[in-house]
Amino acid sequence: MDIYPIPYPVLELLGRIIVIGVIIFIILILVALLLFLFIFFTKRVILPKIALFMITMMHEPLRRLLSFFRVDPTLVDRVSVEIGNAVNYPDFVSTKLEERALLIPQCVRSIDCPAKLSSLVGIKCMECGKCEIAKLSAICKELGIRLYITPGGTFSKRILLYNRGQIKAVVGVACYPNLYEGMLNVRLAGIPAQGVPLKTTGCVNTTMDTQEIIARCRMVAAACSK
Repeated sequence: MDIYPIPYPVLELLGRIIVIGVIIFIILILVALLLFLFIFFTKRVILPKIALFMITMMHEPLRRLLSFFRVDPTLVDRVSVEIGNAVNYPDFVSTKLEERALLIPQCVRSIDCPAKLSSLVGIKCMECGKCEIAKLSAICKELGIRLYITPGGTFSKRILLYNRGQIKAVVGVACYPNLYEGMLNVRLAGIPAQGVPLKTTGCVNTTMDTQEIIARCRMVAAACSK
């Protein structure tokens, strides 16, 4: 079988396309990096929708870049969550309280928690008082917000799917990487979310900023009542 060499003009064109592609990639990652650094150091979110798009698109390259310089890569997740909160807030506050849900990971509950897992609603808080979830449960009842304690991200998706059309906004509590992934998923589903990071992470005995969660929920409720 005869093997025909690729004509030089075609090789030249392919080379130019590759070079242009590399240049565009470098420009995009530099823009994303500049936005990330500005937001991280100034604590100000500028051009939130553009910043969220750029950092989301360059999410993994940015994480690898930070890792290369021995900087915590979860800082990218942290900034992404903060931008996401800013972008989603107007749509979030426009929903009714009874259309919202608070999703909490099971790792924050007491190791002596007597609650059982349900395949439909997750872990149903019995308000035994052994952890901070009981306080959140009472606040959610007061505001009319649904509370779900989930064993993982897959279960959270199941809850949202099962309650499709009823849950139209979400407050999520998790570590930054899980918050980033979860907020990305619900954004793709058209559900505005607010993310609150855990104070300490791990698989058991994690802690959350209960006051921040309560304050955020109450702030949203006050905004909606105006």
